[in-house]
Amino acid sequence: MNIPALPLTIMFILTVVVAYFIAWAYREEYDPMKYVRAYAIYVLPYLILSLFLHIKVILIIGIYLFGIIVLVFRNQHYFDK
Repeated sequence: MNIPALPLTIMFILTVVVAYFIAWAYREEYDPMKYVRAYAIYVLPYLILSLFLHIKVILIIGIYLFGIIVLVFRNQHYFDK
């Protein structure tokens, strides 16, 4: 089984950066639907780029879900301050 490491790394780093940016951008907002909506908008370019890089669908879903976890925990960091 051949798993392309470079495209996976690119998508992983991009997802973490987007999750951190969304959490930072909505750090003063207490309505979770705003940052959830912003992350949902990210899914379209994410899917297009992932499929262009020939990443398997299960890995695309896994990285996207990991980004949601990063977003929730990072946003909680800003809410605690």
